[in-house]
Amino acid sequence: MKLRVNRNFLKVMAGIAGVICLLISFFLLLHAWEVKESQVNLPETDRDSITWNGVKYLQRKDLDTILIMGLDKFEDTEESGKYLNHQQADFMVLLAVDRKTKTYSVLHLNRDTMTDISVLGERGERVGTVNEQLALSHTYGTGGKDSCRNSVEAVSNLLHGVKIDHFLSMTMDAVAILNDYAGGVTVEVLDDFSEIDPSLVQGEIITLKGPQALTYVRTRKNLEDSSNLHRMERQRQYLTALREQVESKRQKDPEFLAKALAKAADYLVSDVTVNQMSAISEKIDGYTFNGFRTLDGEAVKGDKYMEYYVDKDALMETVLELYFKPKEYF
Repeated sequence: MKLRVNRNFLKVMAGIAGVICLLISFFLLLHAWEVKESQVNLPETDRDSITWNGVKYLQRKDLDTILIMGLDKFEDTEESGKYLNHQQADFMVLLAVDRKTKTYSVLHLNRDTMTDISVLGERGERVGTVNEQLALSHTYGTGGKDSCRNSVEAVSNLLHGVKIDHFLSMTMDAVAILNDYAGGVTVEVLDDFSEIDPSLVQGEIITLKGPQALTYVRTRKNLEDSSNLHRMERQRQYLTALREQVESKRQKDPEFLAKALAKAADYLVSDVTVNQMSAISEKIDGYTFNGFRTLDGEAVKGDKYMEYYVDKDALMETVLELYFKPKEYF
């Protein structure tokens, strides 16, 4: 049975958190790339080159990347102390900053994407791999940095070994705080939410506040199109509007982002230091957003949950376009 993505409603509550993380990262991390006090440590790989259709490609060295995750946990980021947890990475994007062209792009990953994931043993060591939904990569580990690194590895493997420099995750508690701190986000409602929130009328222009924003970005149940792919479309719409709202706030208050980050600090896990995140430079205004990308594929109903299989050719073309250049380029 082939369907568009449709997962259990109770397991899809972290989209908005990831959206806000992404926005904050756009502006806070551009300066941090030049200071890099820490790097994600992944297993050694020889996949820094790819030959495709007779052409050899090398990974670009002028890109800085960060994996940003929204976790389905309504608590702070305290580690579980065990190497298995219940925090799924329901929202995942890979932000790539091009230092040469002063641009950045975002690859929005489907949480149901099937890929190889490392399983961690009692001491946190790798004891094997499983082929599961990408969202589950974060459940291996304590729920802290080790889980984030496991997700980084899974995404890197999916993308043919693309180097990922940093990670940032955030749990759900900070959603209402950050959304309202930005003054709310104005969108044109894309779906009929009447059975969930009568104030969200399809086609109306509304400024989302607090829990209402969470409803708009996370909900799939009882909608005409309940697929995860459609929900991802709403997430990108919300992100675009949120980005504009925060930029407006930042123009009036240069410390706005640092203040917002302080409010969310208890719900963040990252290998980028607070000092790095707070070091905002005027050059940020010179970076241009090149838009969102997604991976084409097919959603299939598995034994229990939806499984998303990316189109291998489309995946390779996207990876080469975003992260590689022909050897002659160097």
